[in-house]
Amino acid sequence: MKILAINSSPRGKKSNTDRLLQPFLEGAREAGAETETVYLKGKKINYCLGCFTCWTKTPGVCVHKDDDMPALLEKLRQADITVYATPLYIFTVTAQMKAFMDRHIPILQPFIIERDGQYIHPPRYESRHSKVVLISNCGFPERHHFSGLEETFRCFTSGTDAELAGAILCAGGELLKQQALQESVQWYIDAARRAGREVVEQGRFAPETQETLDRPLVKDPAIYSRMANAYWNSVVVRPDGEDVPGEGEPGTRLPPPTSRDTMRDMIAGMALVFNPDEAGDLQAAVQFDVSPSTGFRTGGDEPGQYYLRIAEGECAAFEGTHPEPTLTIHTPSEVWLRISRGELDGAQAMMSGQYSVEGNLGLLMRFDKLFSTALRQAQDTALEA
Repeated sequence: MKILAINSSPRGKKSNTDRLLQPFLEGAREAGAETETVYLKGKKINYCLGCFTCWTKTPGVCVHKDDDMPALLEKLRQADITVYATPLYIFTVTAQMKAFMDRHIPILQPFIIERDGQYIHPPRYESRHSKVVLISNCGFPERHHFSGLEETFRCFTSGTDAELAGAILCAGGELLKQQALQESVQWYIDAARRAGREVVEQGRFAPETQETLDRPLVKDPAIYSRMANAYWNSVVVRPDGEDVPGEGEPGTRLPPPTSRDTMRDMIAGMALVFNPDEAGDLQAAVQFDVSPSTGFRTGGDEPGQYYLRIAEGECAAFEGTHPEPTLTIHTPSEVWLRISRGELDGAQAMMSGQYSVEGNLGLLMRFDKLFSTALRQAQDTALEA
């Protein structure tokens, strides 16, 4: 059995699309299939001119003779299963994939015939019944954004000699490349690999596998959106005069967290899971005076000075020292990290002298309600376990 996978992501092998595609193909190879991946970013595919030369003057032969499409059409004809893998661009395929699909016209005939209750262009060549698999991901956290893409491929395979054998549509696809989240998303990768085996052995995804792949990768879209917005706030260059989040603060705004292992990431994670409803009109600055921990192995930016600025129902995390902190927490890095992971009781740790505080102790007592116990639970809440 031959499987041809077409990856139309402009990022090619580094894409989130490929992070879904390759496990699927691994599963297919485990079941005995021969697979080939074509990356359209490295191919020359001219746009269809709509001239119908391939239907009239030279049936089956496109007017374009100087690109890669003739060879790709031959691969397409030889495949038992074709995988169309594309990131979601404006609720459909990428421009590269659309050009590729438009150029399928030479392998169809111009006539309009009735088949299975609808009218279609019949295939030009006699072919065995083939299967189609759709793989896509998007940056939005909700699956309904794929509805237009799904309908396109239902129509694309409807009434022809092809059958849509299954779809892997992953919302929140940016999570797939985060090293700190690999354990949290492994269930989805495993399901993609299982789908690859099943499409070879059974001709389609098993219902329970499709059901698993239809589950949301993101459990809490609100937390996911805060993580995404924190990233864009950290990298977007704004025009002169436009308000910049964190502008005027003495510290440097922290980027979104990338792990669960450092104070920098933990404090950045606290800002993401801040509860504005609990905060009300709270105006405060929480300074973290972080000292090194004996035996602390993650390295990097420990120790350090960090603070959280709470104002107008929002919370932002900074590296640096605030001139007038409402609360200052003096802590070894490992102590506070263990508290954030739920491995150490915060009140008992303070009473036993493992860390100390200055300022508004009442604010510290509100942490459990103001923050969802920081990054560890933020990630567990944001992702389906």
